[in-house]
Amino acid sequence: MRKKLVKVNFENGKEIMVEPETRVIEAIKLAQIESKEDILAVRINNKERSIMYHLIEDCTCSFITYSTREGERIYSRSLKFIFLLALHRLNIKLHFKFSNKTGRDYFAFVRSDEEVTTSMVKEIKEEMQKIIAQNIRIMKEKGSTRRIANYLEDEEQVKNIVDISLNENYTVYYAEDFYTYLYGAVVMYTGCIKGFDLRKYKNGVILMLPEKEDINEVKYDIETNRMFELSKKFAEVCKVTSVETVNDLNKRIIEENVAQVIRRAELYHTNEFFEIVRRITKTNSVKIVMLAGPSSSGKTTSAQRLADALMVKKKNAIVISMDNYFKDEGNIPIGKDGKKDYECFENLEVELFKKQMLDLLNGKNVILPTYNFKLQKKEFNSNPIKLGENDILIIEGIHALNPRSSEFIPKDKIYKLYVAPMVSIRFDSFTMLSSNDLRMMRRFVRDNATRGVSVENTMDMWNKIRKGDEENIFPYVDEADYVFNTSLIYEWAALKPIAEKLLLKINDSSKYYSEARRLLNTLRNFIGIDTELIPSTSIIREFIGGGCYLR
Repeated sequence: MRKKLVKVNFENGKEIMVEPETRVIEAIKLAQIESKEDILAVRINNKERSIMYHLIEDCTCSFITYSTREGERIYSRSLKFIFLLALHRLNIKLHFKFSNKTGRDYFAFVRSDEEVTTSMVKEIKEEMQKIIAQNIRIMKEKGSTRRIANYLEDEEQVKNIVDISLNENYTVYYAEDFYTYLYGAVVMYTGCIKGFDLRKYKNGVILMLPEKEDINEVKYDIETNRMFELSKKFAEVCKVTSVETVNDLNKRIIEENVAQVIRRAELYHTNEFFEIVRRITKTNSVKIVMLAGPSSSGKTTSAQRLADALMVKKKNAIVISMDNYFKDEGNIPIGKDGKKDYECFENLEVELFKKQMLDLLNGKNVILPTYNFKLQKKEFNSNPIKLGENDILIIEGIHALNPRSSEFIPKDKIYKLYVAPMVSIRFDSFTMLSSNDLRMMRRFVRDNATRGVSVENTMDMWNKIRKGDEENIFPYVDEADYVFNTSLIYEWAALKPIAEKLLLKINDSSKYYSEARRLLNTLRNFIGIDTELIPSTSIIREFIGGGCYLR
């Protein structure tokens, strides 16, 4: 009996019928679809699939290109594969490890007893260009843990999937005689990679992605000095906790030593707050601390913990949110989407903020506003405050580092602080867990607990939130006097029991199903921990609840 044909609906509205087991790439050719960008992967019924996927049922098909966030992840992962294949071809035996992404850069460093030379970087880059020009097919193979481990050259990769294997099977990618494990999908052909750059940097290299507007061009400078310093600091945390990888953390949990990991990680955060206080009080002239960070960075808890730490130096901190200076209804700017844009700088009553801050610096009594979000207006119901000799204002908000927010304040009176989870635990030498994923999980766990908001609604807002971060916060990071990494080495395991249940509620009819499954698959590499072990002062408490500070 002849098998029923499969109906494929493409995102451009075109519909075709194909034989069962037809590959997606063949269906695209049959439909005569021409895409302006290379198709790196597809979504079949909201599930991310390779273009070599066999179609077996009626489906909708949309394209994943470099201009999408999923596409950028696939592109950067594929570029790492090409980098590692080039090392293999050239027989370069250095032990490279990738750090967290900053901007569109990936820093890969080597051990302190190894050296990366300029001529070596040139040779690697040329080999990568050859691999791309040869348009080599990247294959994948799925197998049991032991079988896959036999293919791998990197000792840390072997250790991470064999020591404590939470999965029965793993998938490796290979080309020629080189095999590696990379967490997530890669392109099917090396020729899909267009622009990139490879530059020597400190004790390693910077792997740079192309512009969003032009995939063939890399037009920006290296911006990783601060990330490099944060990576060094986080390495100290890894050392004192004996945790560098997911596998290390799982071992500590199984051995019932995770309480020690938590104590030491939290102690590192405490020391950071005291270091910030030391710098703020060094000259005794600072009266205002401007604190900014992207969504779900832990700004609220950071401001309150900083206030507590300042008390040790006999400084009384007054915490002010810049949100209270939003414009009233009727004056709120309208964004390009036709909706009120609360997050743009133009929504701040800058003149009111300026007057009140200068009045406080001049010793005057000031009644601060409180913004009523339900009524969309400022209310002046609080008691007046006056800045005493030992008082310091902590002003928290997304625009706190924007120079226009503080250009009227004398430089010796102000200290600028940027907080965000930037360096996190690694899966292995080549994969760091995403700080953006960490922020998103923090956000939907908190939103669900405090506002009853579903994960899908949070994900729906997340692109707009990230756009706001990219426009209003990230451009001003270099304005900060100090950068504080708010991630905790154990927090993925702390978020797992809560986040997993929320993500499992998203079914395959949702447009966020693919994203939910991707996060679920990441969480499944962790053993969850009892959150009762986490102190009430921890930044993670801002998201999971049970903290002693306001959320």
